[in-house]
Amino acid sequence: FLDAFNYIGGNVLISGLDEKSLQGDKAYKEYFNILNNNEMPTIDISNTIDLGPILFVMAALLNGAKFTGIKRLRIKESDRLQAMYDELTKLGADIEIGDDYLIINGGKKLCGGYVDSHNDHRIAMSLAVICSVFGGVIENAECVNKSYPLFFEDCEQLGIKIFKNGSV
Repeated sequence: FLDAFNYIGGNVLISGLDEKSLQGDKAYKEYFNILNNNEMPTIDISNTIDLGPILFVMAALLNGAKFTGIKRLRIKESDRLQAMYDELTKLGADIEIGDDYLIINGGKKLCGGYVDSHNDHRIAMSLAVICSVFGGVIENAECVNKSYPLFFEDCEQLGIKIFKNGSV
């Protein structure tokens, strides 16, 4: 999540990542590069399903994308597919959901606003990335405590203004 800031104009030094990790999340860097360097790429996330929320945010902020292999997003801590559709649409994203695909059209005018984490840590952290650009309030942001209790404190150290009422 912190490296996402580098793709939207930030300057965050990321160190200590284990290149040999078995964790599927390590694929984020390859996906971020694809999203940053290609117009409307197609990305299969069936083997890295937990990356869905942050990848959707990055697609909305960058060049758009079509994501396949998304069905399991409906059975995570929340219905991450519907949640991300709802919240990104509130912020102006143009999204289409199909049976096993999601298309986010890039280049759309986005804005800040009130969004809901759906009590899902990955959704809260993903929404924080987009709210760092446009501003916003993230309801139930404390759910990040599940995986990254210091997330918002670390964001503050990066210069992102965080208000204790959930505003970014």
